[in-house]
Amino acid sequence: MPVLTGYIFKHMSIARMIFRRVLPAVFVLSLTAPIRLVAADLPQFPEQQPGLDEKLGNMVPLDTVFRDENGLQVSLAELVDRPTILAPVYYRCSNVCNLLQGALAEVFPKLNVAADQVRIVSLSFDPEETPKTARGSRRIYQAAMREAFPVGQWSFLTGDQQNIDRVMQAIGYHYVKQGIEFIHPVAVVVLSPKGKIVRYLYGTRYLPMDVSLALMEASEGRVGTTISRIASFCFRYDPDKKGYVFNILRIAGTIVFVSLGVLFLILVYGGKKKSTG
Repeated sequence: MPVLTGYIFKHMSIARMIFRRVLPAVFVLSLTAPIRLVAADLPQFPEQQPGLDEKLGNMVPLDTVFRDENGLQVSLAELVDRPTILAPVYYRCSNVCNLLQGALAEVFPKLNVAADQVRIVSLSFDPEETPKTARGSRRIYQAAMREAFPVGQWSFLTGDQQNIDRVMQAIGYHYVKQGIEFIHPVAVVVLSPKGKIVRYLYGTRYLPMDVSLALMEASEGRVGTTISRIASFCFRYDPDKKGYVFNILRIAGTIVFVSLGVLFLILVYGGKKKSTG
């Protein structure tokens, strides 16, 4: 019996040593290995990375000047005179920009706010786009709204690089051009009537309650908090699919780590109970 007890304690000590030394290494590898793989999959951008740095409370430069869908010169000050949804897009986008603007066209007729008290501004960050391109987008999304939203309340703007850069920098919006396409965040910015950034709404689906709340905060000039963000721990951006995909490597690594931790506790506390008994 003493021999058996000694054998158990000897191997329990070895198990504890292994878990104390190996477990931290497994934890680090489980989290950093997916990051390295994701980074290897992403294209390298020497100047900046696409992304969004929230600038809640910042003011957008209302003196910036653009062209609307009719080719008329207009400043942001003329448009942002009420709670406004600012949608950074480019009109030739064949993917998420269409989904984002389609979501706005779907949700705005459902809002519990007077249609003439709010405004949408789609702003192209591609300086090569023209009012003609913007006009095509206006036809599509206003038709989708079926006259449920006043025609003049949704503007589609284009402009030069200098004015585009000033607005994008003010809202913390970073994009990268690849060929004729852009890699960019998928989000809209909610502005107060004075041009203050009060909230960001992410993704391509919006709940009427979330948008109504954001516009209510904007009307009062109150800075809100982000309602919904893509969890970077669970998802990563796939440049080939131009969307976010489930980061299975990171999740699997976490599951392995948790499982090892549970096994470690069973060995330690299970061994203590046996020795006490």
